[in-house]
Amino acid sequence: MRRLLCLILAGSSALADESAVFEPGSRWETVSEGHRIVEGIASAGGVLYLTDVPERELFRITADGKTELMDGATDAANGLAIGPGGKLHGACMHAPAILVWDLQTGARSRIALPSPANDLAITTEGTLYYTWGASNAVHRVIPSAPGAEKVADLPQPNGITLSHDGRELWVGEFHGDTVRAFPILGDGRLGRGVAAFKAKTPADGKGLLDGMTPLKDGRLLVATALGLQILERGKDPVLLANPTDRRANYVRLLTDGKGERWMIAAFEKSVMRRKTRL
Repeated sequence: MRRLLCLILAGSSALADESAVFEPGSRWETVSEGHRIVEGIASAGGVLYLTDVPERELFRITADGKTELMDGATDAANGLAIGPGGKLHGACMHAPAILVWDLQTGARSRIALPSPANDLAITTEGTLYYTWGASNAVHRVIPSAPGAEKVADLPQPNGITLSHDGRELWVGEFHGDTVRAFPILGDGRLGRGVAAFKAKTPADGKGLLDGMTPLKDGRLLVATALGLQILERGKDPVLLANPTDRRANYVRLLTDGKGERWMIAAFEKSVMRRKTRL
């Protein structure tokens, strides 16, 4: 299976020059394993947070590598994001809500939604956008107003992130190959979306575009059916060699307390990391 996957990658699109992506001599390392489906990844203060969706669990991994169960009843929280004030937000797939954990006090609160949620992105002002594939829509939640408002329609939205400069909202079509870019207007509504990025897909055309992270230079790092891909407007996607025989379903970049830069990725059953130059 692993050899077959590598052949598919090599024959379908360019593999990345790893010297431009990863630190010389670095290798993928396992951070956490043995999960049913590990998804959301977020970090704050040197601590890593991740979700096991069907087990409804939220874990934290401390700087010294210790893994702790933080919440065992998350309503199948999936995507994670850190919002203003350093609070951790989780999109619930088995409840119409977003859970909010105060990382200072340990208190948990809930934002009611009109539907469950898959993934989310939060602006510096606290405006929250979330996806839910069954509704084929992106919704917006404003901290000062109750409820959620639909702000975009697109097929099977899943992975979602803000551009690095915060001017656009990028949303991946889970069963396709397209990431759409929506300009964020002054009131937090979205302008007309455009097909900004194209990912490589398997023969069935289902890219399974999932958790994603923007890069400073305007490119996009995204988890897909074929593994991690780096997308750039107007150019062919670049595939990173997959360290497992499973799809990638979430990816983040973080800098640890020693100033070292890491790529952290979820591959269904495990979370792995590698020192990166991105």
